[in-house]
Amino acid sequence: MKRVLSSLLATRLASTPDRLFLVDGETRLTFAAFARRVEATAGGLQRLGIGAGDVVSWQLPSWWEGAVLAVAIDSLGAIGNPILPIYRERELGFIARQARSRALFVPGVFRGFDHRELAAPLRATVEHLVVVRDAAPAGMRAWTDLASADPRPLTVAAPSAREDVAFLFYTSGTTAEPKGVMHTGDSIAAFARANAAVAGASDADIALLQFPLTHIGGIGAFLALPLLLGSRVVYLDAWDPERALALIEREGVTSAGGPPAILQGLLAAPGFRPERVRSLRLAATGAADIPPELVRAVRRRLAPVSYRSYGLTECPMFTSGTIADDEESCATTDGRPTPGCVARIVGDDGRALPTGEEGEIEAFGPQLCAGYLDAALDADAFTADGFLRTGDLGVLDAGGRLRVTGRKKDIIIRKGENLSAKAIEDVLHEHPAIAEAAVIGLPDAASGERVCACIVPRPGGALGLAEIRAFMESRGVMRQKTPEQVEVLDALPRNATGKVLKWELRRRFG
Repeated sequence: MKRVLSSLLATRLASTPDRLFLVDGETRLTFAAFARRVEATAGGLQRLGIGAGDVVSWQLPSWWEGAVLAVAIDSLGAIGNPILPIYRERELGFIARQARSRALFVPGVFRGFDHRELAAPLRATVEHLVVVRDAAPAGMRAWTDLASADPRPLTVAAPSAREDVAFLFYTSGTTAEPKGVMHTGDSIAAFARANAAVAGASDADIALLQFPLTHIGGIGAFLALPLLLGSRVVYLDAWDPERALALIEREGVTSAGGPPAILQGLLAAPGFRPERVRSLRLAATGAADIPPELVRAVRRRLAPVSYRSYGLTECPMFTSGTIADDEESCATTDGRPTPGCVARIVGDDGRALPTGEEGEIEAFGPQLCAGYLDAALDADAFTADGFLRTGDLGVLDAGGRLRVTGRKKDIIIRKGENLSAKAIEDVLHEHPAIAEAAVIGLPDAASGERVCACIVPRPGGALGLAEIRAFMESRGVMRQKTPEQVEVLDALPRNATGKVLKWELRRRFG
């Protein structure tokens, strides 16, 4: 199997080289201009000794350099490892070590945070540290130097020795450390094709990327998909509803979806006016609990079509509404399995349940990942016949539509990102004044869910929100994992076997 991104770009060069492809601020790249930058970057990577099977990590905002880098890595037969910009020392260090990254690309100062300082402790772990759009300190390289020498003509690499893994995405999930999810070119291509099918997408579309490119949804829907169709993408490097509205208006954006918090932000923006979004035909949503009223409000005020999608890093667009579905099903269900996917609802005994009964959702299809980098995680995650145990609860109706009803696994979904409650608890338990901690997600209008830490202090201990936040920051934990609410208890509620009753905590404090 050929690598998908470089193969799709080669097709674009043969058919639509002069069509505008990517808009990032004042940078406007045709497919041909984009390919030239890919070739220059691939040449730079080769000079660093990067080749088939090597892992190249990048923690960049949604910039054109990230898209170029992804295709350049792909063309060499190397493995791309996009890392979310919100990850900090704890997460980034674990990923770089486990993935055995040969190179790491970071911005300089972005949104007031210096990523060079974040990357500096990894000099002993990562062979090459590269700084994008800023000066490179001693021991690091500048992107401009790397990508300015002899280009490497665009080629499509043969399968690598690592089972043709093309991408390595990390997800918080339910484990204390992030999990490395391996995707092939085939699974990423299947994601792009599924997205095109449900959205009725074409080469006339202009899509606005409003969340990180380094998310699997960014790579699949805002890089692979436009390369597949020959359509255009507009990148927004930091979420700001007014900037998003300005880009929709200026660029004639036709598709501007995202997690619920983003669509809510657009509708609530002071500068929102219907005439500013008249070009939109579609604003789909997913990645979190989705209020039915939000879909209805989007269809009334933002775009004629909105529907819900459901997926995971392991299987990104597993079910979805479509442009042909009626408003009620789009608002109240998460759609049908996308082409080639199969949904199964099972009980605690693992047996399939009949239509209308709630159970765990199991997923199978062409978008399914190739497993975890840590193969020890596969046994619990996959069934004997290859289905993914999602850890989510759901119901299938008579029409084959899925409705996600809850979670079997212990995660918090904040602004579309899965946060492991256990990972946060593990950090809290490092605090000398905390005897016990239980972390729960509580409903939040702005973020979907907020992180609430229920703590039992040690004798004489006194802790509040400010102290907890300062402690989490001192441990190098990304800000999104820091509790936004702290509840101090004499004891955690437990059942007869000693298990913490988190449902009781949610009832009490939600």
